[in-house]
Amino acid sequence: MNRDNRGCRPAHQLDTAAGHVTDIAARVATARTPSEALTALTELEAACRQAREWIAVDLVLVGGWSYADIGRVLGVSRQAACKAYADPVNQRMRRTVRGRDDHIVIVPCGHAKRDHPTAAGDMYTGSYHQACRRAANAIGGQTFILSARHGFLHPATRVEPYDLRMGQPGAVTVPALRAQARALGIDTAGTVTVLAGRDYADPVTAIWPHAHRPLDNARGIGQQMARLAELARTPTAPVVTHTQGAAE
Repeated sequence: MNRDNRGCRPAHQLDTAAGHVTDIAARVATARTPSEALTALTELEAACRQAREWIAVDLVLVGGWSYADIGRVLGVSRQAACKAYADPVNQRMRRTVRGRDDHIVIVPCGHAKRDHPTAAGDMYTGSYHQACRRAANAIGGQTFILSARHGFLHPATRVEPYDLRMGQPGAVTVPALRAQARALGIDTAGTVTVLAGRDYADPVTAIWPHAHRPLDNARGIGQQMARLAELARTPTAPVVTHTQGAAE
């Protein structure tokens, strides 16, 4: 038990796994038809497998567990645990090293949207979102849209219109965002810039404490728009100190 407590002390892996599974489990609870329930249960089974892998990988890399330790908890042999998790452990190690040079930019979704399903990069039509996108393009790196409903979206991801803002009931949670970041392979990014107000920037810095927030010193929408225009004209890549905690 002491070993288990020591291995789980950096509880991000538990928070990430729990958020991932909880969001999918909610779909089971709200299913209205047997087919919806079966679909949600299939997604839940996949989420549980993924969460189990995340916890096992982090226990090996962060908690110092051996494959024999993992096997004892899962009720399998050391060889079976090694076969199941050695590749994910090695992939995680490579991603952590590679991630130190990764640069991502997070921009918020927007209230103004198209009235039909389309790619996330084309969904949000408001002037604020468009200003964020122009600044993000100038800064460079991978751009992701933080959607209050869907979480982190690649601009090419197809979505339907919705009416929801961060902080409202039903909005995506920080544990779920951590799970998405890990699934997308961006949770180890060394340089993160978030172009958004506090409601959207705070969840980002909960995942990446080293995230650069250039709009924090801008008061009101007018100053934020002016700062975004400045960034679009003369982008400055932020200098960030890489922290091991951001990859855990």
